[in-house]
Amino acid sequence: MFRKPPSNIKSYSPLRSSDRRRFKDEILKKFPLLESSINNLIESSTDATDSKSESPFNIIVPENTQLAKFNSNLGVHGVIYTTKEKHPLWFKKDKDKNEILVPSVYMLWKFPDMLPKIPTFDMVISKLTGGANLMIPGIAFPSEGLPEVNEGELVSVVVRGSNIPMAVGTMNISTKLLEPGSTRKGIAVNVIHIFGDCLWSMGDQSSPPELSDAKTFQENIETESSESKVADINEEIDEDVEVENLENEFETKLTVSEVDKLLQDSFYQALIEKLTPATPLPMSTSQFYSAYLLPCRPIGTENEVDVKKSSYKKVAKFLSAMEKKGVIKMKGDSTLIHVNWNHESLAGFRPHKTIKKATSSTALNEGHPIIEIKQVFKPKGPIVDFFKAQGENVESDTVYEPEQIKSIVLNYLKSHNLSDKQNPKFVIPDEPIREILANKSGVRVPDKWIRNDLVKEIQSKMEDHHYVILPGHDPELRKGLPKNIQISESTRTGNKVVTTIRGLESYGMNPNDLTEPLQKLCASSVSVNPTLQSSPKKPLMEIMVQGPQIKLVKKYLMDTKGFPEKYIETTNVKKKGKR
Repeated sequence: MFRKPPSNIKSYSPLRSSDRRRFKDEILKKFPLLESSINNLIESSTDATDSKSESPFNIIVPENTQLAKFNSNLGVHGVIYTTKEKHPLWFKKDKDKNEILVPSVYMLWKFPDMLPKIPTFDMVISKLTGGANLMIPGIAFPSEGLPEVNEGELVSVVVRGSNIPMAVGTMNISTKLLEPGSTRKGIAVNVIHIFGDCLWSMGDQSSPPELSDAKTFQENIETESSESKVADINEEIDEDVEVENLENEFETKLTVSEVDKLLQDSFYQALIEKLTPATPLPMSTSQFYSAYLLPCRPIGTENEVDVKKSSYKKVAKFLSAMEKKGVIKMKGDSTLIHVNWNHESLAGFRPHKTIKKATSSTALNEGHPIIEIKQVFKPKGPIVDFFKAQGENVESDTVYEPEQIKSIVLNYLKSHNLSDKQNPKFVIPDEPIREILANKSGVRVPDKWIRNDLVKEIQSKMEDHHYVILPGHDPELRKGLPKNIQISESTRTGNKVVTTIRGLESYGMNPNDLTEPLQKLCASSVSVNPTLQSSPKKPLMEIMVQGPQIKLVKKYLMDTKGFPEKYIETTNVKKKGKR
């Protein structure tokens, strides 16, 4: 918003005492965390009452505070509040005709806990200074998880490991929908104001406190800004490419030994929490790795902990090392046949919070089970040879998650230097990739591809599979795309509305077990009948609830049964009445 200096600034006028008091009350009301910070500052400062000018309340709205109207280069109207020396303190901006009160970074440095914090990586901040927003892959998920913030609410952006806000903006998406390792793309935070922009330049241009490389950062602002200026001002950069580049650039550089340690911890946690002594063996190593070990990685490490980044390089070699320790027994390189549950490594292991726990924490905290559905893809045709050439151990039952496919393809593109020299936004496929992309119809394969489009195209050439993990059961690999649970409303004879639920059996739910809970929830009669497609050998049932009950039934399946919303299909097929 302040990539360029505010324009059309009207003459500054001082706030009257009564306006100062009202403005202070407005600030404390809109930023409830600020008052506790002020109280802590008062308690810790022995001089807080000695000087009126040093009172924390005078810091947020000093005497001689001035205000002026302005326009931003984006055409946003607002009001800026400054000291007598024109040092920016606060500003208000219009958003859909509603004013938003925003603190300057100078104010945030005095009260860093005023807003919820969204951490990012240190190299991202200079890119944000050029006007870019914080993308979802640029979030550095902390081990304790993100603060709970709704879409549109103000947040500060900090460098991971630091408490000092570097930018302020509004959430573009609720943090409840953001999970470590998610493939979700797009903007996470709409950045409004950041250290180094033109609003900061209106002040004393001081650096953030306790930031050791602030000077270096400040010196590089102009250079970094120019690199992203064209892409961000014209908004012509492809979002998939931007996200993809962020995913690669923001990876934390763990040492190989650190990756080895985290991989072993994930292995032990997978045995204790997911495999358990009750799980029947043998099991393929690829299934154990993708469905058991990967979900048990520590939260926040999903982009860093991978067998390829370890000293083992391959799953078979890693499991062979665990076999030498005496923890497991293998048959060849592809089958897990036994676990030594009395091994000292398992007895002394301290569990950690995992990716799976983080993504299902809401349902678990409410005491409900959760059903997991995970899409995976099986290599076929030339993709098998392509993956094997990259060091993959592809067996008949080997499947890959989208993140794994993306990593393999992008690593190949990078190692073979396939970027278009004239426009790095594109890549030029070589012969092995063109063989994958070739189709029977003989349609010409494009010479240039956007990276993400290329990954998606290769993924589309693989067979669709999915894991279904029911509470208390082992992961089950199924062929094809996941089936939806269907909830539909229809109008029957006499204009009676009926809600029908189908597809429950696919996910271990007996329709007869749901009749009583739904009857109480909907306060309506409930019946169970065979579907039209049902056969005597494999009967499929449907639940029929009287009345328009889509919202209640959907909420019940999600909150009580832990079924993912993504795979609930709702339709409304009411008949049109005569007018």
